[in-house]
Formats: sequence, C-alpha cells, structure tokens
Amino acid sequence: MFVKSRYFAFFFMLVLLTSGFPLNANNDGGILPTADAAVQTKENGNKIFFCENNPIKKTEYDKPHMKPQDYMSKCIERTEGYSWGSRIYVLLWAPGFNADDKKIDTLGNDGDGQGLITLTSRDGSVRADSKSSCNSFIETGRDHGLFYGSMKLRGFSTTVNDDGVRMYGGDRCEGSGNYNGQGTLDDGVLGVKTGQDGAVTMSFEYAENKWMHKSATHTWRIADLSFNAEEYEMTDEATVTIKDLDGLRYPFDKRTGYQMHIWSDTDEGGVEVNAYWKPNYRGTPQMHGDYPVKITFIDPDRRESTVRELYYKSGGSEVELKVSPGDNIYAQYYDRTLPAFGPNGEKYSTEDKLLIKTIARIAEVKSDPTERKIVQEKDDSHAKQFAFTKYTSNGEYLVSVWWNQWDWWTNQPSLQPDNSLNISIVEGLTEKPVSDVSYTLNVSSDGNSMIDQESTYDGTDKFSLSLTDTDLIEVVFSNMGEVDESLKFKFKIDSNAK
Repeated sequence: MFVKSRYFAFFFMLVLLTSGFPLNANNDGGILPTADAAVQTKENGNKIFFCENNPIKKTEYDKPHMKPQDYMSKCIERTEGYSWGSRIYVLLWAPGFNADDKKIDTLGNDGDGQGLITLTSRDGSVRADSKSSCNSFIETGRDHGLFYGSMKLRGFSTTVNDDGVRMYGGDRCEGSGNYNGQGTLDDGVLGVKTGQDGAVTMSFEYAENKWMHKSATHTWRIADLSFNAEEYEMTDEATVTIKDLDGLRYPFDKRTGYQMHIWSDTDEGGVEVNAYWKPNYRGTPQMHGDYPVKITFIDPDRRESTVRELYYKSGGSEVELKVSPGDNIYAQYYDRTLPAFGPNGEKYSTEDKLLIKTIARIAEVKSDPTERKIVQEKDDSHAKQFAFTKYTSNGEYLVSVWWNQWDWWTNQPSLQPDNSLNISIVEGLTEKPVSDVSYTLNVSSDGNSMIDQESTYDGTDKFSLSLTDTDLIEVVFSNMGEVDESLKFKFKIDSNAK
C-alpha cells in the first residue's frame, strides 16, 4: 500500500510539472487579470508596473489580509509625463523569485547574476545586485511573488530659481539598509541622473542573459501662472499660483522659494515674494506642482504693500497689496526649467528662462458673486492629472472621473452651478479605449439623488451638475460589464471650500 501511494504521489507531481499549471500561483485564483495574463508572456510570466502613486502603505506591508492583486489594483500606471525629479513606484510581478513561502523574498541581491536590476537614462546608469549597497526590491507579502521598490529621477546640477538654488543630480543607490523592508519602503532602490527631457529604463534579468525592460519619459514643461479669479472686490482675498511640476519640492527641499513679482496700477512697484510648494496628499503628491501666494487688498492711504513669507507649513506666503477700484493687478515669474521644444516649436536650452505673466482686475462696482468669471483650466488632458481612478472588482475596466471645475487646494469639485462630471472607461489590462460599455450611473448630494440613469459609454461621457451647497458627493457605477459590485467615488467637500 505504501509503495502504491509513493508511485501515485510521483505520478501526480509529474502531471503538475508537465501540465503548464503555474505552481507559483500562490493564492486562491484571485490574482488580478493583469497578472494572470502575464503568466503566459514570453518573459516567463514576469511583468513590470510603473505607478505614479505609491501603491503600498507601511501599515499594509506584509499583512495576511493583503493579496498581490490588492497592490496591483491600487497602482495608477504611468509611463509618460514625469518630471526630472519624480519618483516612479514600481511593482514587479516575478513569481519565479518567490523562493520561500514562509519568508519575505528580495530581488537585486542575488550572487549569480539573476535578479539584477538596473536603471538607465540618457545621462547615467546605476545597478542593484549583490555587489552594490542598494536597497533590494522586497516581496509585498509572504508567498506573494510580487515585489516592490521605487526609482528616483535625480535631475542634474542647474539653477532653478532667481536665488540660484541648484538641483542635486547624480547616480546612486537609494537608502542604506533593508531591515524588515524599511529601507526600501522609506528610500527606494535606485536613483539616476536625469536631464531636460528624455526617458529612464528599468531592466530586470529574470534568467541568465534574459532581460525584460520598462521605460518612462520625463520632461521639463512650461509653468502656468494664474489668479484664482478674473475679477475681485476690495474685500476679497486673492490667490495667485505657480503650477510647475519641475520645481524643487518634497522630498528634495521643502523651503525652495520661487520669486514672484506682484503689483497693481496703484502700486506699480509692488512686492517681490517667494512662493513655496503646497503639499497635496489627497491626490498624487508628485503630480502636483502648486506654489500659491495669498493676496489681501488694502486701501492706498492705509499703509505700504507688505510681504509675509510663511513657507508651506503655514499655508504659504501672504501679501498685502495697495489697490484701488478699477485697477488691474499683475503677477510675473521667470520659469527656468523649460522643455527642449515649446508648444509652437520654440527651442529652449537648459540655460534659457521665460517670463510668464498673468492679470486680474479690481471691480469698480460690487458685482453679483454668482456672475463672476472663475479662471479654470481648459485642457482636459491636464484635468485628467487630477482624475480619481478605480478598477472594477474583476479588473476588466479602469474607470476615471474628474471635474471641469475643482478646488486646487483640496482636489475636490468646486461648488459651482455649472460644474460637470467627466467619465473615462478603458480596458483594465491594456488601458486601451473602449466603447459600447453599458453602466448605470447614480450621483447623489448628501444622500439626495441628482442623476440616476442607464448609459452606454461612447468615449466622451460628460454630465452637467449644479453644485451649490453640499458636504458629500457620491458617484456610483453599477451593472458595468460582468461586475455585480458597485464602483463608488466619494468627494467630501471641505467647509473652507464653500
């Protein structure tokens, strides 16, 4: 009987080994379709995800309730539009490197050459292997086969503002230790020098002399400078904001100021003030480059215009500006991080700078606030940077929603009577556009239904909404594809934004 059992066990293992069944599929079949599809790829089932956001929290690292697909579903994939100082968060699906189902495995520290990871740009290259001091890629959980690390774009030494502050640059390993994964979680793995524009490529040796690659582009861009309204009254508080992803900000130098000149027809000399980056952790921090300055208007007979610099911790710098009804008010800023080519074919070097101006007006007569023209970003592609995205529970679709008018400081929809909700639906795996996808949309304000209808996605779904007085907006998608569960987006309106 014992002999028969032994032969049966051998026969069973032989069937498994020859059947093509992925032995490293270490969960109950709930792996995200992205990962399932990758199991049959030419790169031995491996796949690299570049995420603009950090898909792993310290509190969710190596936790029994977390599965590989939980981290994959949180990843907002991006392979373009990074800045020269961005951090790319990486998920590496490599089930063959899940060596021990009882331990957290690592990549980038193997001695036989397999598992080597490199990061290369036009300007430099750095590698993580057993001979380097780099932090390793770490498994997201025991028996996951999904590894996590981040790649730092480190820029190069050049002047970025009127005070002569320079970017850092250089190629180096990130961090200095990997105790219980904390080095990787805190500092990342690799950092590479990056220039005015170009691309970075991560390479992974998954078998001897067999490599897979993933690339992402980066560029400088022309900054935007704008007031938050076209018209103000003397009693209003204005905000003028530099929007520039190229600026030095967390985690580089939280107190790097960018000089802005603000003046009016009454006070032609005006004031010089440093604008500081305002963190926005409700969205994706590295994709926000806002440097705001608050302006209070004062009577010309009262006192001189003044400046108070409060840095990022206290809400940014403040200015008191002398104005009179009927004045134009002005702001200007020199952008020193320009793309290689401008929108009209202009060529810029790393030494060039561009003067950017904006104008608003002080109303002669007090007008109806509901009739004021609010300055809004018109470019939908830019608006999509501030979209909220979620996968359906089966990973079939990636759904994004964004608002025509939103509050820059909270990344929440603005309370406007003519706001609009935009919807994008793409394939979850490839992110290719889709059409003829039916769904049911319900939008409610503080529990009161505003939209409840069935729709068929045609690629340009847009719904007009009047948002005037609400604390909570809930957007719910149901009956989408083969998914039974609802997909919910919630927008909590800050009291200060009303």
